[in-house]
Amino acid sequence: MKPPYLIRRARARREGSVSVTADVDAGVIEVAVRGRWSPSLRVEAWTAVTKCFVEHPLAVIVDLHDLDDPLASSAPAWWTMGITGARLAPPVSVVVCLPLTTALTARLNRLGAKRYLPVFTTLPDARAAVAGRLPLTQRVRVHLPPQPGAVITAGALIADACEAWQLPRLRHPAGLIICELVDNAVKHAGTAVVATVARRGAGIHLAVSDEDPRLPVVADPAPRGRHAWDEGSPGLRAVHAAATVWGAMPTATGKVIWAVVRPGPG
Repeated sequence: MKPPYLIRRARARREGSVSVTADVDAGVIEVAVRGRWSPSLRVEAWTAVTKCFVEHPLAVIVDLHDLDDPLASSAPAWWTMGITGARLAPPVSVVVCLPLTTALTARLNRLGAKRYLPVFTTLPDARAAVAGRLPLTQRVRVHLPPQPGAVITAGALIADACEAWQLPRLRHPAGLIICELVDNAVKHAGTAVVATVARRGAGIHLAVSDEDPRLPVVADPAPRGRHAWDEGSPGLRAVHAAATVWGAMPTATGKVIWAVVRPGPG
């Protein structure tokens, strides 16, 4: 898979579905898997969680309350996801939500999954367990009105963050990305905007959320071998060029477009 990593709202299907929702405030992504476990649902769930790993959230919470898996056949998949997240740099915690009395819970316990895959009975319990793991000094956020001046405020946020975290090499690319994302949100969403900047190891994670659920769409074929975007502006082209990886996904109230910037060699 190559960027952008776009995760759209899931449509309910008889054979099962996987929905992904970003919680920008908490810095986590929630993945709900519904329906009877099958090879196709396994591929869909793995693809969704893999895209979440690329975004490098604080944690991925996998809700399995509506998963029909009486034989616990899915246990190796969740265990593998937990190990994969733990081996990332920095690590991404993966937790699952399950009733305590299911065969899947019992099999995960037999596999010794607790080390890499904590199990909680409810979403609130899982959210509480992962909340607050990112120090406040490593994440800053600003609420912006849908006005042109929001871009200036967002640029200043990046400048202050890079200075505080001693990441001067990332100031220019991160500043370009945050300004383009905020500008796009102001022009095309026209709603209140929230810009969040967080440190991720030696890199920076940027997120701009608004209340418009429409995600960017890649037009295919792209003109002259390049990506074309339905926004009709060069903004996301600049994001694509400056970001190490980037993508978009739904939130409870709209969407978030995110990007990760890491220092290059040298």
